[in-house]
Amino acid sequence: MRKSALHKRWRPARLFIVPVIALGLLPPMTTSANANLLDNLFSVFEPGDDQKIGAEQHERVVAQYGGEYIQEGLNEYILDIGLRLAFVSEMRDLPWRFTILNSPVVNAFALPGGYVYITRGLLSLATNEAEVAGVLAHEIGHVTARHGAARQSRATGIGLLGVLAGVLTGSSVVQELGQQLGGLYVASYSREQEYEADQLGVRYLGKAGYPREAMADFLSRMDAQTKYMAAMTGNAGGGSFDFFASHPQTGDRIERAAASANQKADDLDRKFEKDRYLAAIDEMLYGDDPKEGIIRGREFLHPVLRFKFMAPEDFQLINSAQAVYAVDGKGSQMVFDLGKQANYGQSMANYLQREWLAKLNVPNVTSMEVNGAPAAATRLALDRNGTTVYLTAVAIDFGNGRVARFAYQSTVSNSRLQEKFTQSFKSFQPMDAAEAAAIKPARIEIEAVTSGESLSSILSGMADVSKDKEALFILLNPAFEDGVPPSGQQYKNIKFGG
Repeated sequence: MRKSALHKRWRPARLFIVPVIALGLLPPMTTSANANLLDNLFSVFEPGDDQKIGAEQHERVVAQYGGEYIQEGLNEYILDIGLRLAFVSEMRDLPWRFTILNSPVVNAFALPGGYVYITRGLLSLATNEAEVAGVLAHEIGHVTARHGAARQSRATGIGLLGVLAGVLTGSSVVQELGQQLGGLYVASYSREQEYEADQLGVRYLGKAGYPREAMADFLSRMDAQTKYMAAMTGNAGGGSFDFFASHPQTGDRIERAAASANQKADDLDRKFEKDRYLAAIDEMLYGDDPKEGIIRGREFLHPVLRFKFMAPEDFQLINSAQAVYAVDGKGSQMVFDLGKQANYGQSMANYLQREWLAKLNVPNVTSMEVNGAPAAATRLALDRNGTTVYLTAVAIDFGNGRVARFAYQSTVSNSRLQEKFTQSFKSFQPMDAAEAAAIKPARIEIEAVTSGESLSSILSGMADVSKDKEALFILLNPAFEDGVPPSGQQYKNIKFGG
């Protein structure tokens, strides 16, 4: 989230540039338009131009994902894994670059020219070095096969809004929720391209000395993450999340990768390197970076800007550098972001009608105060392809020409849901200095099972970063699926501090 102030006593701070909320208020960029843009961009370049493309987009990619994540020893460790794989590829002479992105989103992708990216969210999910090698090998495969430069490639936003398409699957207005991506795109691969990258990745794993079955293991970890996110957002019926939102998930990818590994089996002593990997990610930041706000259950807190609010009851919060989202798994969504007044000092009612919602007919606006700050709200019924969508929009004076904006939408209209929305935006309030200072980020801590230790005792010391701590813990530590492992076995825990 961007940085500003609700009252004059709040400290001013540097602002992130945030696009306006979509929600049908601006014309969305269609999928075909995205595809045409990407096709026109990449189809005119020869292989020699790949490095130029990657270099031109690199800084924008890093900024879109919250910057590069730096931790002593970890960046060099990931670079070593990546170069070990790239060296056995068909493009060993490229100036390969491997970047850890400061994002809790579970994702990895590559740009032409040898630019490979992996998020710390994905690193927190992996259980050993070989699985990370599988991720990087897959992305190296996309680069060496020049999938990003293929004429038939389709465009997918690489920002969180693109990832959220899976979270919001089933909504008739999903396109309108997530297309303000600032012109930043990478290829969304076809089924055949994914198969090819998997097969190339298996080959690179074997040639680099890693267990070839790590490719199937990596895909299984992504599948487990998808199921966990579906359960957390109430979208248990399906949908793609994070990695599979930009890398199409096919039912037989895991089986194909496993079969390919078995066909090339050998007698070499190949190691997964679990202990070395866990040592490398010890104390790595987990979840949200405090500079962009932190989620604690239904509450969103920004210790830098010193404000907080609650998502509606039964909604799951999702944070990004662009905005804060929440979904209930039943088709209702919330988006919170910060806008800027073109006419500084105007009333919030005027801003809401003439600036933010200027493209809509907003006949009725209610002026109010939210914890002492001037505010305005409206409620509209909009037609979207024959479906009535109910929109509640609220603007709160954030100080210095900035506006805190809440937009809630649903395909149903009832007093109970509206009450949830009202409680949510009315919870927006300043945070005092002591409370802000007390907020600590969550980090991964590597611990070992002690004799007689139970899962409940382990969970009692785990940071409260999920509404289902046990499900998250087992997602991060699949060895606990069948009970607590033997004494001495290491595992990932999450603790506040530092």
